Amino acid sequence: MVDCDDPASPAPLPQIVGLGRQRLSPWVEVIERSVRYAEGEAPRTYHAVGQADYVGVLALTADDRVPLVRLYRPAIEDFSLELPAGLLEDGESPADCAGRELMEEAGFRAGRLLPLGTLNPDTGRLSNRLHGFCALDLAPVDGWSPEAGVERVLIDRCEFLDLILAGGFVQALHIALVGLAVASGVFPSR
Repeated sequence: MVDCDDPASPAPLPQIVGLGRQRLSPWVEVIERSVRYAEGEAPRTYHAVGQADYVGVLALTADDRVPLVRLYRPAIEDFSLELPAGLLEDGESPADCAGRELMEEAGFRAGRLLPLGTLNPDTGRLSNRLHGFCALDLAPVDGWSPEAGVERVLIDRCEFLDLILAGGFVQALHIALVGLAVASGVFPSR
């Protein structure tokens, strides 16, 4: 319960007085919420993009390399270097999704899959979450071949960190996972 007399207490939650959804594709919907902030006040309309939760995997091989993927992203009209990642499928746990994406996109199976946490990718526009994992004790997947349009890139751990600082790896959500992994001590910074 919120204590309005306590300045440290958060304000009461606004009231959602209207909710609409428009499905654009099997992967994306636009969500419209009418929000009333105070009794007697007219509601304000906000829009968000809805989709399945993201899952991202920062992995480290025994020889100190980080598996990345390079693929074309129409949203930015360019190629992007990223961690293995994807959308959570119906009924799938975030850990199972992380293991699947690591196998499909990078050709590795994780001996250990450590949760890094769950983040909100963009609290102003996106309604989904990002589940992050660090994969260690990797084993190659027998007979693996890359997905069409996805190139696996193996980069030395220190070179990867330098690439982030130099602006050559710019996927912000994935950089957040690297930060969580370094801060929690599961991924060496240098």
